[in-house]
Amino acid sequence: MLETRHHWLPIILTVYLPLSFVITYSIAVGNKHVEPGFPYISDTGTRSPESCVFGQLLNIGAVLAGIIIYTRYRQSLYHFENSARKYLLHLNTAAFITGLLTIFGVSLVGNFQETNILVVHLLGAFLAFAVGFVYMILQTIISCKSVSFKIPGNSLFIRRLRIALCVADLVLLILLSIMTLVAGSKGPGEGIEVYDWTASHPGYAEHLVATISEWLVAFITVIYFATFYKEFKQFRMKPPEVIYYNEQPRTEIAGSANETTRISTGHSMYYTTGLTG
Repeated sequence: MLETRHHWLPIILTVYLPLSFVITYSIAVGNKHVEPGFPYISDTGTRSPESCVFGQLLNIGAVLAGIIIYTRYRQSLYHFENSARKYLLHLNTAAFITGLLTIFGVSLVGNFQETNILVVHLLGAFLAFAVGFVYMILQTIISCKSVSFKIPGNSLFIRRLRIALCVADLVLLILLSIMTLVAGSKGPGEGIEVYDWTASHPGYAEHLVATISEWLVAFITVIYFATFYKEFKQFRMKPPEVIYYNEQPRTEIAGSANETTRISTGHSMYYTTGLTG
């Protein structure tokens, strides 16, 4: 079924990931583990039990995104592999690798909470956001450079939308980085955790700008994936095949202690043996 319904995966991911964030946010706020304003996304999955839910949901999201990234890679390879413009093949390979690094980062963020192993968590965030932005840039370049291939679904509107999303993502990433540093230099104060940051603490305004920017970056990223919908709708995927190194007959052995039947779909072979006691 996936071979003809894969075009829905970008839409499913666009709904799934924000919903996952809302679920863990609701659990964290309900347990009074974060302030109900705009915490960092990962702050909503820092403490148990929401940390378990957060990790599981992000792992599933990473798998969904991985399928989309691979599908996009194969789609582009179909159009570029016989082209004289070999740089498009290199761009496609580079996009595929950065896409895999992005979803690996998403998995790291979900599985390594900031309160447990901060270095690994920050590495995952860098891969998810910064390398994810590089993936968006590479895919946008591929879209614009492949106009002459007349790829169905790669319309002018889609190309402009992808460019706009990349620009917005870049602005928000810069804002996120700057405001995180500024907020950290001002607050929240001695002995106060980031997820307990409130308006009464210094640096809260800058902290709020940073957290809102992070949420918007996440939403923009999944919206970018949704732009693949129209292109994915134009083709179907073939399921993987099993091919033996040495050809094997496709046989089935059926029967009881008194009867054995050999049925072969690879050869015209049918026989029955009866045993008497």
